[in-house]
Amino acid sequence: MIEQAPDPQQGDATLPETATEGGGWRALRDIVETLLLTVLIFLSVRAVVQSFQVEGESMMPSLETRQLLLVNKAAYWRLDWLPQASASVGATAPAPSGRFLFGPPQRGEVIVFEAPGDRDRDYIKRVIGVPGDVVVIRDGAVYLNGRLLQEPYLPGGAVTHLTRSDQKNRWKVPQGSLFVLGDNRFNSLDSRDWGYLPVENVVGRAVWAYWPLDKWGGLPRMATPDSR
Repeated sequence: MIEQAPDPQQGDATLPETATEGGGWRALRDIVETLLLTVLIFLSVRAVVQSFQVEGESMMPSLETRQLLLVNKAAYWRLDWLPQASASVGATAPAPSGRFLFGPPQRGEVIVFEAPGDRDRDYIKRVIGVPGDVVVIRDGAVYLNGRLLQEPYLPGGAVTHLTRSDQKNRWKVPQGSLFVLGDNRFNSLDSRDWGYLPVENVVGRAVWAYWPLDKWGGLPRMATPDSR
């Protein structure tokens, strides 16, 4: 028995429509997947790095107003949900409260943080003291744990003319806090005014200046006690 061959034109009559419909859905799916991937990448990058514009003169001459920086938000990622390890025997200084994936803020680092009392505003200052440190300001100079702090980033290096007259001149940094100052000591609202900065207010570490181009470059960490 010989079967009759199907009519090629009749058998393929619906193929163009089916192919067109399937191609349209695939194209739409590809667009949606691309958009979702783009949003995911954007959110992932923003969770790690964020642009920040300097406003004001409190960090001059290190940073100028309207200068654009990249802030590493992952630098101080906290792991407070993990069990807290007991203090090691023979430790010379207490650790900050909470745990950090890559370590807590260190002396000399320039950080961006939510302003104490107004967490909708971001400030940028330099870390001077960490938990356990004793900071003393005397005759315009900063002493850290009894030793003169070398601060080459200060304007002109003449510290005696850059610190206003403060009623309080000695601070012992408690657990979970930092002592921060602006480099332009005469024109900076910082720990001398509102006290210690809670660690949980820290947004990230300023790591790179990218605008204007003549300021392009990394931000080094500089704040060390005099070795003499």
